[in-house]
Amino acid sequence: MKNVNSHLFAVLFIILNISINTTFAQQNQTSINIKITSYQDTVVTGLIADVLWKVIAREGKSKNYTDLLPLDGGTAGIAHFAVSGLAELYEHMDTGKYFKKPKKEMIDNYSSSCRPVGKSGDDTGWGCYSKAWWKQGMQDFLHSNDSENSQNNAWSLKMKPVIEKVISKGWNTKRQIAIALGIANSIGNGGFNSLATKNNWDTENTLKAYVGKNKHRKRREDAINSHFPKNINI
Repeated sequence: MKNVNSHLFAVLFIILNISINTTFAQQNQTSINIKITSYQDTVVTGLIADVLWKVIAREGKSKNYTDLLPLDGGTAGIAHFAVSGLAELYEHMDTGKYFKKPKKEMIDNYSSSCRPVGKSGDDTGWGCYSKAWWKQGMQDFLHSNDSENSQNNAWSLKMKPVIEKVISKGWNTKRQIAIALGIANSIGNGGFNSLATKNNWDTENTLKAYVGKNKHRKRREDAINSHFPKNINI
């Protein structure tokens, strides 16, 4: 009788585990099958931040929130904000706290002008990166508690036109949004729109055309496939 009870308990335990795992899988499937119908959906679900960290930055392997480089006169953060992109970042910073200058002054004088006309590559004394006060202020910001959220917000608004455009074209899964953001971040909004148009706004064909034989772009595709796989309707 004791052995029968032990066997029955084991069977019930297995059934219970299967039930729990099935419920969890169903809940998880429900969460990833959410259709994206607006820009707000991408914000509420945390999708934009996920794409930024998992696809663009490849979880710190490619980029990070504390990056600060001399490229283009000063390139900062996980999205490598540079030139006009710095203005978008300043909009979400307390510039007075980090640079002792008002937001408007930073946007007007220390964004596009960080890379003067005729200059390119690393700052060798002509850009913002070579200004000690700018470099220190940016370092302080990038390592602050404000940094991650501010950078996510800046990149989110930068990508808003792309998201709204692709939703209007029927791209409404997390994978499709991830593909759009991954490409637009690489070749710009205009470049993405042109490429998608040439491919009749077919998501997978647009991704394929973007990647080609480029190794860097293949790594981005791999990140998309890893976190937003094709065989799951996300």
